[in-house]
Amino acid sequence: MKILDLALNALIVLGATVFLAYVGFYYFDFGLFTTLPANVVDIFLQNGALQYVGLGLGIAALIAKRPVGREIKRQDAGNRS
Repeated sequence: MKILDLALNALIVLGATVFLAYVGFYYFDFGLFTTLPANVVDIFLQNGALQYVGLGLGIAALIAKRPVGREIKRQDAGNRS
C-alpha cells in the first residue's frame, strides 16, 4: 500500500507539472516550456489535450489518495496491536 501511495504522489506531481507548464506558457510566457528545447516543446504544444490529461491525472490521484491513506492507517493500527 505504501508503494501505491508513493506512485500516487508521483502522479500528482507529474499531472501538476504538465498542467502548470501549459498555463505558464500560454498565459504568463514563462515556465517549463520556455526552458526546454524547442523540439520537445513542439510535441506538447501540438497535442493541447495533454494539459487536460495532466489535470485529470492529478485530480484522479488526489481522489485516490484518500482511501489509500485510510487503508495505510488501518494497517499500521493493526500491526501495533
